[in-house]
Amino acid sequence: MSISLRQLEAFVAVCNEGNFSKAAQRIHISQSGLSILIRDLEQSLECRLFDRSTRQVCLTDAGREFRGPAARLLADLSAAVGNVKGLASRQHGHVTVAAPPLLMSRLLVDIAARFRAAYPHIALTLRDIPSEAIPAGIASAQIDLGIGALPEDHDEYLTEPLLEGPLMALVPRGHALARRRVLKWSDLAATPLVTLTPENTFRQFLDRSFARLGLRPSIAIEVVQLATVISLVEAGFGVAVMPPYGALLPSDGGTVARPLREPEIRSEIVLIRDRFRSPSAAAAAFIEVVREAAGRIATQRP
Repeated sequence: MSISLRQLEAFVAVCNEGNFSKAAQRIHISQSGLSILIRDLEQSLECRLFDRSTRQVCLTDAGREFRGPAARLLADLSAAVGNVKGLASRQHGHVTVAAPPLLMSRLLVDIAARFRAAYPHIALTLRDIPSEAIPAGIASAQIDLGIGALPEDHDEYLTEPLLEGPLMALVPRGHALARRRVLKWSDLAATPLVTLTPENTFRQFLDRSFARLGLRPSIAIEVVQLATVISLVEAGFGVAVMPPYGALLPSDGGTVARPLREPEIRSEIVLIRDRFRSPSAAAAAFIEVVREAAGRIATQRP
């Protein structure tokens, strides 16, 4: 059985108008063309749908049975088309964005507020998870967009740089190193270091950086969250190496940030998405807001 959308439109039009001529005008077709559509539909259903006379058109029992489902099908399709157009015009939809907790709280919250103001009818889900958990979430389609450190297997994903800058040291204000304006990597090798656990993406980048410099850091404490690293530095447990967005953190006076030189090592915050899945209209809208915010931050930072 092959029934076309045009045949259903013709059938419902005749039902509503009770007249072939008016029905043809309603769907913008010739009367002969409409008659052909109805004939073909009846042949597909193997039954007559209308009893025709020179004065009136009446539904048969089969026609009355078919009228309701046909009308509902057209109505559902019309609603679905309207919803899709709404998505395309970014009036509806849903996007899930993931980022490490500190980056989420210090950067993404503001971006999310701007996104909601611009697109109030798009539902937004934010997930604060470690950077290393983002790729798996994207691969399983549970996450649309990730923002964080460049993943190890970044060739498997589409990545776009958002913010880039040199790594820096976070030092307790009363520490001897806090009196220097610039620190060397060798200064950190002899200083207790507070850092993230080895499975963390940024920690792995940090380990590779020390190894390339031929340095072996003295790890004092390892923790899961970067916010905890900052708290431990504030409490005097050691010094920490921070990614670029650490510079976005407000200072409470307990720590100072110092540039790391000899050499300067730079790190990126990137946007991560699926290589094989085009972003939805909602995700594309969020990407635009993120790019605008990243550009604004880049011009504001010294």
